[in-house]
Amino acid sequence: MPPPVELFPANPSLPERATANLKGRRRKDFDGNLMKCELLELVQYECEVENPNDRRAMARCWPIVRLFRRCRDREGPFTVETTAWEGERSKE
Repeated sequence: MPPPVELFPANPSLPERATANLKGRRRKDFDGNLMKCELLELVQYECEVENPNDRRAMARCWPIVRLFRRCRDREGPFTVETTAWEGERSKE
């Protein structure tokens, strides 16, 4: 089972939070500028069966786009999900 994940608002705290590693220590050689990191996109799908009691029922699926930034520090690469943060930045 994965460890519990702490929830926090993406904007404006995401760049600041990205400067800490999983142990809570400050990352070496990473200044918190997520814009310097490679942008990655992952498309997942949420599907729903129209009539679950009918064996011939159709499933309808909707794409869910998630954005990530692949950054690097002294320890190597790490990934930060930026979906909400990228959306907030586009409103500015």
